Amino acid sequence: MTLLTYLIAITTFFIGIFLGYTISKKEDKIRSKQVWSRVQRRNIMRTINALVSAIDFKDHLTRNHSDSVKHYACVIAKKMGMPDKEIAGLKEACKVHDLGKIGVHDNILTKPDKLTEEEYKEIKLHSLAGAVILKPFHFLDKVVKMVRQHHERYDGKGYPDGLKGEKICLSARIMAVADSFEAMTTDRTYRKRMSLEAAIDELKKYKGTQFDPAVVDVFIKLLKEEPEILKQSGEQNNA
Repeated sequence: MTLLTYLIAITTFFIGIFLGYTISKKEDKIRSKQVWSRVQRRNIMRTINALVSAIDFKDHLTRNHSDSVKHYACVIAKKMGMPDKEIAGLKEACKVHDLGKIGVHDNILTKPDKLTEEEYKEIKLHSLAGAVILKPFHFLDKVVKMVRQHHERYDGKGYPDGLKGEKICLSARIMAVADSFEAMTTDRTYRKRMSLEAAIDELKKYKGTQFDPAVVDVFIKLLKEEPEILKQSGEQNNA
């Protein structure tokens, strides 16, 4: 082996070591960043969920509301063929959909009588407030959209933006049905719960105005063909 060949071999060897080390460090850095990102996301969601739990516990009658809405929304979405990744996002949105109520006075949230016009205006701000609170967290962009839109109506008469029909994202249209059904079938400070039959009649009554007809049809069919989903919701809340 000539001296030149020997030097080239040695140089190539050390270059290989250097490149391998550099690539390894970059990969470690990327992995560390990914792990840290997951940790940050998990901690942020824990904090947000703790705030939601605090809201639910303001009134013992609604302390399981978010979990029940999540349960109903997910069974509807699954029946409608929504991809698992989108269902996961819907699940997160359901858990935090009432986050904006943290800014609503307790005496309004737990009022046993009919709300005044001013009190109702304050309540109506909660979907927008929730979206504003969540907006800084970019990994929740899709969740922010669902939270903002979950009180929009199919006929365009909802809030906060007056969106109509399919301009409202499907997840928010599903959440609207799940949210209303859960509210109708549980006791509230201002009224007793409706029977299952009465709640189904209400969904039918407002199909095409407040609610997406396709979502209502799927949910009513589920309630009739798979009534165990009601029991599953209760079991989930007691877990």
